Amino acid sequence: MFINPVHCLPVSLCTCVLLPATIASLHAETAYSTPCGYIQTTLYAKATGYLGLGVHPEALVQHTLEESNITISGNKVTITDPDVNFNGLMNENSAYVLVLHFGNEVIAIPLNRDGWKKPGSCWTEHSIKVDDRLLSDLVSKGTLPDSYVLRKTRTLDDILGGDNQFGLKSGSAMSADTVNIFNSATTKLAAYYSGNEWRRRGSTENIGSMPVFSHEPLTITRKAGLDVTAVVIGEVSLKNQKLVVPAFNSLLHTRLPLSQTLAEIALQLPDDAVINIPADDKNAMVEVINNNGSWKRQDNGEDVSNIPFNGVFSIYYESSKTPSYITVSSKHQTNK
Repeated sequence: MFINPVHCLPVSLCTCVLLPATIASLHAETAYSTPCGYIQTTLYAKATGYLGLGVHPEALVQHTLEESNITISGNKVTITDPDVNFNGLMNENSAYVLVLHFGNEVIAIPLNRDGWKKPGSCWTEHSIKVDDRLLSDLVSKGTLPDSYVLRKTRTLDDILGGDNQFGLKSGSAMSADTVNIFNSATTKLAAYYSGNEWRRRGSTENIGSMPVFSHEPLTITRKAGLDVTAVVIGEVSLKNQKLVVPAFNSLLHTRLPLSQTLAEIALQLPDDAVINIPADDKNAMVEVINNNGSWKRQDNGEDVSNIPFNGVFSIYYESSKTPSYITVSSKHQTNK
């Protein structure tokens, strides 16, 4: 589980603390300090653990949006900002996250996921285009974002270190610890540290530049005999998170920094939904179901509604169409 989940850091350790005043002044806003901290996670020896990213890379830009800045064409939503040169700010080899703010809710949209191996872009000088049916439906019904934040996505090298900074067991594909990383919204591939780089299992391909999106936790299967402590530093999101469930069986992270309970995050789900949360010994996943408003373990009936968990959960249901949105409530809301 996350230990002492979020801590204040000195400014010297957080380049992400203050938004540039020059950016904010373009829209007559006041620059403000962004909460920053770190999350500490134990990856237990000889066990499968989950590294979720509840803290985020610093914002490249943050601006308000007017209705005239948003256009829809079919499933495509275009965000226009005449004050920003996205060509100068973004790189076709990198992935990004466009975080759209809807009052006290946010939606984080991955951009350019495959740019690390197939350079491309979904932006022009002053606009970003998103091909997303769910977002298009939401906006077309009159729910418009009031601001956006653009962040560059961390890579596998950024998180685990190109030099394997957390000391996971290296070696061959068979002997090394295994890291499962999402390579699409619904599929994952297995990676390992060869001794000098992160490789895709079954290949010598270096995948250290693959993006790791904050709603997609890494699954790490340890083979070594020692526990490993992983620390991730970044900005803290304090708003409710509107997450996309991409398939009937999805592994997600709340994107929130603190451990919370199922009662606190207040998921609104179909009656047949089944959730697995890391609540057993060494964060092993346990299956829980909703029983008259309470979340209970499927194996022994224990009520786990008020037991904190580290933000990683898997969700399975068949009755509703996917992809679909679910909202995770934050107990640390802000109007900023």
